[in-house]
Amino acid sequence: MNRSAKNAIAAGKPVIAVNPGGFALPAVDALAACGADCLFIDCERTAVSVESVPMLARAAQAHGLSAVVRSYSKDAATLTRYFDCGIDGLVLPQVEAPEECARLRAIARAATRGREGTLLLIAQIESVAGHSRLDEIAGAPGIDLILVGPNDLAHSMGYLGDTKRPEVVAAVDDITARLHAKGIAYGLPVTAENAGAWVRRGARFLYTSLETLLRPSLQALRTAATP
Repeated sequence: MNRSAKNAIAAGKPVIAVNPGGFALPAVDALAACGADCLFIDCERTAVSVESVPMLARAAQAHGLSAVVRSYSKDAATLTRYFDCGIDGLVLPQVEAPEECARLRAIARAATRGREGTLLLIAQIESVAGHSRLDEIAGAPGIDLILVGPNDLAHSMGYLGDTKRPEVVAAVDDITARLHAKGIAYGLPVTAENAGAWVRRGARFLYTSLETLLRPSLQALRTAATP
């Protein structure tokens, strides 16, 4: 079954994207079997290298999942190497100006010889500077989705990644409410407890990690196994 993330998001449907936390092909098989829609290949915050991207992408695509890479860099040569891996989409981190979106689209166009429209191009807003130019970034042509990064946003605001600070919660609420009001697709990290609420608020790219999925189940198992 083809679970094209780009098509689903364009149709207003939620997509579950899971970060496996590294290079683990059996984890891709398990995630596909359990119903994930998209493999989030994180080259920014894990040890996954560009050499591992083609194998992860092919493993995902063989199961009908979309393969999306988050780059560690905005460098044109680096982004081109990821596009050459045959991925289905790319997340550009720390976007703070609409010009960066235009550049991403141009790089994608050159790398794919005009097939950039088939890719899911994502701009990540995760700083005070990005928040301040949200409307310009969100309106950049060719960008399919805005991914909100609460953790780095909290760091940018001086709260050392504390996403529960009222100021950070308010900033995330402001970003997502404005995007939803404009009809612009967005995503952010979710849990089983809050995913439904976020979908009702317009979220379409539901990001989570293998660790986030496993922790509550293992904690429940530990509790059940304790005499």
